[in-house]
Amino acid sequence: MDTTTGRTTDAEMGATPGAETGGGLCPDSPTEGGAGRGLSRRAFLGGLGTAAAAMAVGLTACAPGGGAGEGDAAAGGGADAAGGAGGAGGADAPTASKSPAFLTAPPAPQAADAEESCDVLVIGLGLAGIAAAREAVEAGKSVIVAEKQAEETYSVVIMAGDFGVVGSQIQKDLGIEWAPKTDIVNQLQKDMTYRTNPVLLNYWYDHSGEDFDWFVEGADFEILPSSAANKATDKEFYIRPKCFPPLAGYDWKTEYYPYFHGTITTNPNMQWACDNSRDIAIEKGAKVLYDAKGEQLITDESGAVTGAWLVSSAGSYTKVNAKAVVLATGDFGNNLEMREYYVPWTLEFTSWYPQFDPAGVACNTGDGQLMGIWAGGEMELGPLAPMTHHMGGPLGVDAFLQLNLEGHRFMNEDIPGQNIADQLSRQPGKESWQLFDAKWPEQLLTQPTGHGYVNYFVGDDQIADYETVLAGFGLGYTTRAMVEDAEGLLKADTIEDLAAQMGLDAATVKAEVDRYNELCAKGYDEDFGKDPRRLYPLAEAPFFAYKFGSAGMLVQMGGLRTDLDLHVLAPDNAPIPGLFATGNNMGGRFVVEYPVTVAGISLGTALCFGRLAGKNAAAGL
Repeated sequence: MDTTTGRTTDAEMGATPGAETGGGLCPDSPTEGGAGRGLSRRAFLGGLGTAAAAMAVGLTACAPGGGAGEGDAAAGGGADAAGGAGGAGGADAPTASKSPAFLTAPPAPQAADAEESCDVLVIGLGLAGIAAAREAVEAGKSVIVAEKQAEETYSVVIMAGDFGVVGSQIQKDLGIEWAPKTDIVNQLQKDMTYRTNPVLLNYWYDHSGEDFDWFVEGADFEILPSSAANKATDKEFYIRPKCFPPLAGYDWKTEYYPYFHGTITTNPNMQWACDNSRDIAIEKGAKVLYDAKGEQLITDESGAVTGAWLVSSAGSYTKVNAKAVVLATGDFGNNLEMREYYVPWTLEFTSWYPQFDPAGVACNTGDGQLMGIWAGGEMELGPLAPMTHHMGGPLGVDAFLQLNLEGHRFMNEDIPGQNIADQLSRQPGKESWQLFDAKWPEQLLTQPTGHGYVNYFVGDDQIADYETVLAGFGLGYTTRAMVEDAEGLLKADTIEDLAAQMGLDAATVKAEVDRYNELCAKGYDEDFGKDPRRLYPLAEAPFFAYKFGSAGMLVQMGGLRTDLDLHVLAPDNAPIPGLFATGNNMGGRFVVEYPVTVAGISLGTALCFGRLAGKNAAAGL
């Protein structure tokens, strides 16, 4: 083994394998919640507490070497370590004494129980990996895909389906027109403090639409003409546009956080679309190895990647020789050591999407990032971006008054759920209360629109006309019963009584409400600058309050540095021959803050760059 790079060479097989550093060839995790089958907003919100407790157990179990905070990881978890070491590129990388054990490659296997060969090896059968495998096999190459999950329990997602893609024929047929590329890309760059790669974002804008049409080609699905339309067929699968037609009068140019309309959503989730392309790839000759965790890459004496070692849950090893390897194993949200080292501020969040391998080990543990580091690559510069979507309460993340657990207003409420989660991290108890009054149904149309917002009140006599959209999750339509009967919603005839139910000091809450009502009357929020269009007083009983708890973390963004061809880069910026990274294994897409100004951009870019990685790997670039 090359002790300076951690590479395993063909000529040196090493000693008996050591303990695993945490499993995971899980699919690229999703972004905005497309309509999960049978999952209403009420059911989702009600299940947060139970799910969080369950996830915490899985996270602890999958952390390499035990729970978070053990060993060197704790020493490397400070602010100077985030975005650092062995993997973090740049002059500020921590010293060797701060480097955690996971940055050192385990010993290589001594021998293989089986051996395979192919042109392109794709590690990870998620959205990006499926796209890479299909594109490579359609280019005439022999392809093997390694997937950690068992074939019998394999799944890509729980409820994701939003695709932020631009210019697909489906969108054109629906009459969807996106804002200009320069406006969207520049806004995304502002959202992420200009630390991402605008060239990658340009590529996404120019190619993602055609990639989506290619991805679903041949599948059997219905297309709904609008967000609120009911299904017209008995087809199980369907695509609908998100927040379309746009809310009347909405102009993204006037918004503090603009929302760009155009996203389309696969329903009930994206599993069928992924299965469609996976099956096409298999029909064209791709071979899928399930229960096959990518453990370590193999390189030749020049440092080029020539394959990988795969290991089953039972401990048997397969050596795959390949001309090119595509890393597509997903994020590292279920690896507490990596999170503590790279993004310690995210440890308050529970990671969702807990697929497991046959041995019960959680997926999404950064295997692709680690394999890339051990082969001589490095992680992108941070701060890395967690996808911590807060979906709010029965009225979503609408811009109603918010009070913290001390009873004080603390922010401009006219911000998306991602940013609400950021603010709650700074508040006592990391929770807040959303307050509104009896006039809430007539106040929805002036709320912001987009991911996590509720804009449309459906009267009891109209429910049958909105059956499909009301059965979905987080789609912006609601009824009186969905709001006022929501579990956990508090209701009172006076502010003082409401404060008592909230467990807050009545005088403090009354003073804050009076101040807020005064600002509403002025039409100018001189305290926090909220848009006057969303300054609604709490004036008409009954009054309502709903507690915002901690957000869930869907994906921990952060991947390997790559060039524009998606080669993994060495510290000297030289591409590592034969090694590509895509999806959540690649860097350059999302840094500092995950943007929600384009719903579904995570899936949109995973698909787009998955296909690009497959194309380039097949071409031998």
